[in-house]
Amino acid sequence: MTQTTWNKQLIQQLIVQNDRAVVRALLVLYDAQTPAEQADSKTVEQNGAGFTGADAEVLTSLVSFYTRAGFLTPKQVALARSRVPKYWRQLLAAAERKGHSVVYA
Repeated sequence: MTQTTWNKQLIQQLIVQNDRAVVRALLVLYDAQTPAEQADSKTVEQNGAGFTGADAEVLTSLVSFYTRAGFLTPKQVALARSRVPKYWRQLLAAAERKGHSVVYA
């Protein structure tokens, strides 16, 4: 069995093709937000972690809906899918922390 080496292309491809990957990516990025950012649905610290200021409110609302309902609607998945691919570096770093092989180039 060969271990996948994750890179930008594979992360973005997974997000485009897999609804569960979109949700997982949202949760990973939300967890990177500070507690204050999570509570206010804003990006306060410019620390390169979590959502950008432009995405914080809408993506936090998607995470909130998902945690309450246990699913995202097709429209919500499409919205998340349109915004999440740009966070590929953070998602690769999260994969690396879990012991996956990654390449940032």
